[in-house]
Amino acid sequence: MYTWFQPIISLLAQVLSMLKAALHDWGFAIVALTLLVKLVLYRFNLTAARQQVRSAAMNPRMKELREAYGQDPAVLLKETSELYRQHGYRPMAPFVGMLLQLPVLSAMYGLFMTHGSTMSSMLVPWVPHLAAIDPLHLVPVITGLLSFVVSLIPLTEVPGAPPMPAGMKVLMGILIMLIPVFVTWRAPVALGLYWISGTLFNLAERVFYRTGWGRRLLTKGMAEASEA
Repeated sequence: MYTWFQPIISLLAQVLSMLKAALHDWGFAIVALTLLVKLVLYRFNLTAARQQVRSAAMNPRMKELREAYGQDPAVLLKETSELYRQHGYRPMAPFVGMLLQLPVLSAMYGLFMTHGSTMSSMLVPWVPHLAAIDPLHLVPVITGLLSFVVSLIPLTEVPGAPPMPAGMKVLMGILIMLIPVFVTWRAPVALGLYWISGTLFNLAERVFYRTGWGRRLLTKGMAEASEA
């Protein structure tokens, strides 16, 4: 079942074993492995975040274009393409990071299914081994709640961008929360630890992007693109 991901599984297993030898606990090793994966993919995540901010900055102008040229699709398409060019917006860019994370997540699932029965951790003492399903479902619930919290925190404030209505934000947060709960509910508890660690990393990213240095990193190139 995991043949396609076997090279990734083997690499992750070796790295995880080295981390366990250093940290003396499989749970902490999973947390460290998650951070390493996030750091490796950070450039792609940063690109996706920048595109999200640029999309928010374009929304007011995009609304004006739809109102002005909604009856003329050809002109609307031309003006939209020009708007994308001015803001340096690439609609498909955010999907690159997502596509890269899918095989990693699948490989993690395969890794924990095939090796998790030999692992245990003080982080989840109520679970006999990390390939087991959390009988209390605490890990899936925590995963969902953390995802909900992250969804409520915007990357950064974009001048001129209309804020999302509170009701819509909560609804989107609930939908985002249900995805990790559904995925981890019957999955190895180790996958839940991986997801929690990744979500905490995402939360730290959001907090960082609210700082001055983080905002400058996130909006880098926006002024130049809009003036081009």
